[in-house]
Amino acid sequence: MKKLYYLLLAICCTLFVSCKDDAWGNGDPAMENIYYVGFEDWGQFKNDVTFEVKQGETVGIPVQFWCEFIRPYDVVTYYYVSGNLVRGADYEVVDAEGNVLSPDAGGAFSLTWEQAKKGVQNVYIKALNGNTGSFYVQTFDPDSDVELTNQDVSTTVNHATADYEVRVFTQNYRVTVNVVN
Repeated sequence: MKKLYYLLLAICCTLFVSCKDDAWGNGDPAMENIYYVGFEDWGQFKNDVTFEVKQGETVGIPVQFWCEFIRPYDVVTYYYVSGNLVRGADYEVVDAEGNVLSPDAGGAFSLTWEQAKKGVQNVYIKALNGNTGSFYVQTFDPDSDVELTNQDVSTTVNHATADYEVRVFTQNYRVTVNVVN
């Protein structure tokens, strides 16, 4: 009977003890305006997600933005396309209506997250009846000198302004697009 009493006492005590917040929700003001962007499908955390698009067709690639607050500003994130196929000859980056998008001077395409609201937007790739093959869509600049095997996400910045910083995950920064017949 005594053992049962102690067991019930232990259970009751655990019900009244609050859990410590984890590092993501610890109220640290330095982290308040730091957000994350990555592909919706994590592919077993190995950057091994593949999308297939047939010649003349368009594929949507879901990109997820993580933020737990609504802000008075919009957040801009970037994505890049790299590989052996040629944009404009083999494929195009387009919007939801099929309009061709152009990268900025650094080769980046942008997604805007109004009021920093978390959610998912698609990146659209249209195959142009050119060559078949593969290329990458990634949230990290392929020309960056940051080592992506480093697990310190403070070094994997996608975009930073005076108001916010957006980081990418090293295990979720790239997907492969295969253009097939």
